[in-house]
Parts: sequence; structure tokens; C-alpha cells
Amino acid sequence: MANAADLNKQGVQLYKDQDFSGAEELYREAIQADSAYFPSQLNLGILLFKEGRFDDAIKECTKAVSLRPDHPSAHFHLGNAYYAKMWWEEAMVEYERVFQLDPAHIDVHFALGGIYLNRGYQEKAVECWQKYLELAPQDSPKAKLARDYVAGTTANKVHIGKYIAE
Repeated sequence: MANAADLNKQGVQLYKDQDFSGAEELYREAIQADSAYFPSQLNLGILLFKEGRFDDAIKECTKAVSLRPDHPSAHFHLGNAYYAKMWWEEAMVEYERVFQLDPAHIDVHFALGGIYLNRGYQEKAVECWQKYLELAPQDSPKAKLARDYVAGTTANKVHIGKYIAE
């Protein structure tokens, strides 16, 4: 039987090749080989999120957080799954934890801006997006959207959710 690291590596390649069912199978095999192998646990959660299986993503990302409570990406991806379910409070808790662990994490600024906007806190949303724009590549779709929001040219609240995990 292959070890968890090798299975995970193969799963990552399948994920890159957009063979999501094959990647999921390998991530699950890796977890079965070593239930404490964090990368496969997190990768499985990310894959399930990408497939729109948000409840399953929450379950797997929660396991990843329990394995590595100090890992910003685990909290970020769990926050993304909560965001997708519009569970704002839960998402905010995870994103705030990302800030504590990694204050330079770029994408959490964008995500928190979305939560603040959806909750009616426009000024806080704008502050988050301005910080995102200070740190992010200026030619990205998220940067354009953040600039639009900061400039007040876009009024649609929920549509930013599709950009959270990109």
C-alpha cells in the first residue's frame, strides 16, 4: 500500500488535471493510510468545496482544522465553505482566526469584505477591500471587483461569493 504522501501527490496531479473523482479517491485513500496526514484532509475539503458539496467540505475542513489548528489555510477554506452556505458568523470566526495566524493573508481581506457587505457594514467592507487592493495583484478579477465596490459602482451583494475560493 502506498503511503499517504505519495497518494496525496498523485491526488494533487489528478486535481490539476481536473479529474476530481480520481483525486477524491486518492485523497480518501491517503487519509485511510494515515488519518493524521493533514495535506490530504485539507485537499479533500478544498475539492469538495470546488464541487459545490459544501456540507461535506465543512466536515472535511473541520477535520483539517482539528489536525492543524495553527494552519491559516485550513481556517480559510473552512470559512469559505461557511461563506458558501451564507453562515456569516461561522465564516467570520474562521476568517478572523486566519488574521490571527497570518496577518498578511491576502484573500481573507476580500472574503471578509463580502461578509461585511452582506451584513450591511459597508464601511468595514470597503476597509477590507482597500487592504486587499494594497496587497493583491491589480489585474486579477477579484481586484477589479474590489475596486468597483470601493468606488461604489456595484450594488450586488451575494455575487462576490463566486470569487471567494478563486
